[in-house]
Amino acid sequence: MTISEIINSIKDTLTQTSILEWAIFIAALSYVILATFENIWCWIFGITSSAMLVYLCFSGQLFLESGLNIFYVIIGIYGWYQWLYGSQEKSQLTITSFSTKKNLILILIGIVFWLPLGYFAKNYSTQALPYLDAFITAFSIIATWMQAKKIIQNWLFWILLNALGIILYSYRGFYLIASLSIIYTILSVTGYLTWRKRTT
Repeated sequence: MTISEIINSIKDTLTQTSILEWAIFIAALSYVILATFENIWCWIFGITSSAMLVYLCFSGQLFLESGLNIFYVIIGIYGWYQWLYGSQEKSQLTITSFSTKKNLILILIGIVFWLPLGYFAKNYSTQALPYLDAFITAFSIIATWMQAKKIIQNWLFWILLNALGIILYSYRGFYLIASLSIIYTILSVTGYLTWRKRTT
């Protein structure tokens, strides 16, 4: 494939991208950028993008992702409150770090939910890439909770999950959202490095 053919292919993909995908792209990108710099307004954009993704994923037979984004809307509200009043003094939450033991426990919890979820999606639904989507779903719930609690290792989880999201969304033809996952992966690295400087 020549360079001109690649450029034309990208142009065709962008022109075929729905307004909904563009709206999700802008809102979701704003969320990660703001979260990277510990700006509480990130949760508003996260809630908005997740609400739109519920419909998009359902229409693309990514049912677990659709359900996951319902969870994102709910935990977005929780995260907003936690960042404002989540400390023991009911004041703004500060960044903390989990021990290796606590992180391993979270990984085990993720595995416990991932395998049966993947089995159910594979055998009882028309879910695309059931085990991959189940993995992303199970561990995204954990990573989002960690982010709401300002636990720095959430970014390490997101680096892997966003990389896997590139595969998942590309498979369903959601190339703009897949490209967003590429940006997410890069910003997750940036987020980890930025938060590490502020860790108490």
